[in-house]
Amino acid sequence: MGKLFSKGTKYYRQSLLLILAIATLPGLLLSGFMYWGAGGEIEQELHQLHRQNIHERAQTIDETLAHLEMSLGHWAFEPQFDYTLGNIDFGDDYERAWDISKTLLVILSSSELIEHAELYVKGSANREGVRFNPEYSMLSADMNEQYASLLQQPRPIFWSNTFPGVQRQEQLTLIQKVPGNSKEPVGLLLVRINMDKLARLVGTLTPYNGAKTVIFQNDGATIMSTGVGGEDGPFVQQLINDIHSGKQENGLYYFDWKGSKYSVTYDHFTQLSTHWSYISAAPIREITAPLLSISKLIIALSCAALVIAVSMAWMASRRIYSPIGKLVHMLSGYRTELLGKGVDEFSFINQKWQELTRESTTLQTKLKQELPHLKEGFVQQLIQGYLYRYSSHELIERFRQYGGSVDRSAFTVVHIQLIGFGSLAGRFNKGDEGLVTFAACNIIEELARSRLEQAYVINFHDLSIALLVVESFKSDRDSIMSLCRELTHGISQLLRMQATAVIAPPTDDIKQIASLFESAKSATRYRSFDNESQIIDMEQPSLLAETGSLSYPIAIERELIQALRAGEREEAARQLSLFVEALSAERVKEIDAQQGMMRLLAGILNAVSQVGVNPAVLSKGTNMFEALSQIRDTQSILKWFNEHIIESIMQELEKRSNDQLKRMIEQAKNYLQDYYAKDISLESCAEQVGAAPYFLSKAFKAETGVTFTEYLTNLRMDKAKAMLRDSNTMINEIAMQVGYQPSYFIRLFKKLEGITPGRFRELVRDGGD
Repeated sequence: MGKLFSKGTKYYRQSLLLILAIATLPGLLLSGFMYWGAGGEIEQELHQLHRQNIHERAQTIDETLAHLEMSLGHWAFEPQFDYTLGNIDFGDDYERAWDISKTLLVILSSSELIEHAELYVKGSANREGVRFNPEYSMLSADMNEQYASLLQQPRPIFWSNTFPGVQRQEQLTLIQKVPGNSKEPVGLLLVRINMDKLARLVGTLTPYNGAKTVIFQNDGATIMSTGVGGEDGPFVQQLINDIHSGKQENGLYYFDWKGSKYSVTYDHFTQLSTHWSYISAAPIREITAPLLSISKLIIALSCAALVIAVSMAWMASRRIYSPIGKLVHMLSGYRTELLGKGVDEFSFINQKWQELTRESTTLQTKLKQELPHLKEGFVQQLIQGYLYRYSSHELIERFRQYGGSVDRSAFTVVHIQLIGFGSLAGRFNKGDEGLVTFAACNIIEELARSRLEQAYVINFHDLSIALLVVESFKSDRDSIMSLCRELTHGISQLLRMQATAVIAPPTDDIKQIASLFESAKSATRYRSFDNESQIIDMEQPSLLAETGSLSYPIAIERELIQALRAGEREEAARQLSLFVEALSAERVKEIDAQQGMMRLLAGILNAVSQVGVNPAVLSKGTNMFEALSQIRDTQSILKWFNEHIIESIMQELEKRSNDQLKRMIEQAKNYLQDYYAKDISLESCAEQVGAAPYFLSKAFKAETGVTFTEYLTNLRMDKAKAMLRDSNTMINEIAMQVGYQPSYFIRLFKKLEGITPGRFRELVRDGGD
């Protein structure tokens, strides 16, 4: 501690005083200004912020309820709710009733505020009033009167605090006449609001403890309230009376009640078709509570901050000076006597720094050993175009710094694409592309090192490799061609794969390397689609010319699509193999073959979409065309099509077939439920659901576990037992009502139940089983 204040530590003392001033003065000035100058402004801002928050939240509620009105108004114009509702017998028109039920379920799920949705259709001369809840049911006379009274309301859409058949203390219903804008409506769409969720939404208008919110109509009737207890009734009524008497206008005002002061916000909902208003009252003490707490804390924190600032400044100055002292001690060899002789620490450090710089020069020479790795990284960035911001001169200089000889040189880029990875099953697995590419790079490096002075191999780890050849202008291009033939032969012999080598034209401009490499990559698509090694010289344009019109196997495509539609998995796979074989015949180029496969994929997706299969389900969020464009050999194409197209379509068709079967059986059950009393046969039921009798019988057994006849018999027996138990109808009449002749009914009942129908009635009425 004493050494820090010695003669050699004048820099420390000056730093300590400066840090103290910087740390304490701004804090003292800021705290004083906040306490004495900004208190009143903060209070006003709190009140304005409170008013703005209430207004924004009320606007949100207004928009939510108005959106609910508009949505219900739109539903009233749907075809399901037109004038024909009044003339339909829903017991016969099952499909229309089912459509209405589904539509009501959609309306129910369209908003979180909707607790229940139903449709009322008034009666006619030959039909009683009915409602969908969401299922179809007949109405009692009392219920029909309740709905009819709502139908007499003059407005096409209105709110009500009642709901037919539901008795609650607080409820809210939105009602729309159907059809929309009709002078003679035939029914009502009723939406009951979830009061709990609406209360949570309205509760956002009361963000403080003790705050209260009331929504009321023009006549003063309360629609709903939050935060209001039983003892708050006079308080709320006084607020409403003041507003109705004209004492208060829209906006923010203050209200005194039993010694407490409230900030009251009153306004109207402007977007609702019904004229509603809201009042939000919050205690002033809750709004300004943060300001009072902050004011008390400002002085305490300012004092504490002053103490902490002084302590931290002292500690910081020690920490700042400590590295300087340690550095001086270290550079002087721990001869601490120098600190007491007025030595300038920074001059001493500068002297020692120059000595260390000379030593660093020696270390830089060792860095040259790492130049090959730096050079490889530079060449990779150069080929991929990451150094496009540099000029040709700067790139040449950097190449030269890495040890490359670029004087009077030409640059040639070769792109090598490995083909046939899909045929290596058993030797390599999926994901081993990087390993195969690494092995190919080693082969290319060995061959290039023995034949060229400067050749740089870049591994992209995705079955593609770049070779940059730097040669003099007089270099023979045949040497590069010879190297490409040897490396494709070596890859074929050692890796059992084919390779396509594309040789770009030479250039003396180093900035053109990236664009030439991209051109070489694109030229790879002009290779022959046969699985064989190829060399493409871009200086021979004839090799890149189109081969003419592609012989597209349209007949095989039709057979393939037909097999997919029919769900014939093996036939589809066979036709796919024939298609690829026909498409890749006659040395077709890769670009043409890929276009043909793209055309096939588009045709398949279009065909399956026409039979109801969504192509998006098959893709599972991926771009199938992009994935297909990355495949370069026939075996991989066949594997990809079988896994991602054929198999996905088969699974989707099987799923749809099961769903259709369940819907057919459900329709048959509903038909039996409605017409069990009539003379029903398997053939008539099959005709009703649109299926063959044999197919319906087999499907019915598989789905329900019993035969068609057993199911119908059990249904009729259940109906008969219910009438025997609950009515005094004669047994012969019961037999006729469930679709049997009396004599046959009695024999069949005894066979199934073990007793006669009369004995059954006696037992159940005596309390027996």
